[in-house]
Amino acid sequence: MDSVVIDRQILPEPIFSYIHSEKIRMFKENGNIILSPIVEKYSIVEQAFGMFSDGKLSSEEFIKEKEIEKGLEM
Repeated sequence: MDSVVIDRQILPEPIFSYIHSEKIRMFKENGNIILSPIVEKYSIVEQAFGMFSDGKLSSEEFIKEKEIEKGLEM
């Protein structure tokens, strides 16, 4: 079974509106064309950790600021 990864944007609007992931795996099975959303594991983790964030400060920037603060306290 060969599969192809396509971008969601190339789909027609009626199909586009049903699939919310950016990448979609398309393959043929028993004569049917199957479209399956690709959910990246790291994006779920990022959403969980960033759910209370206002989007202005990334995790990396927060860690850098804390390291700077520690250096100033010494």
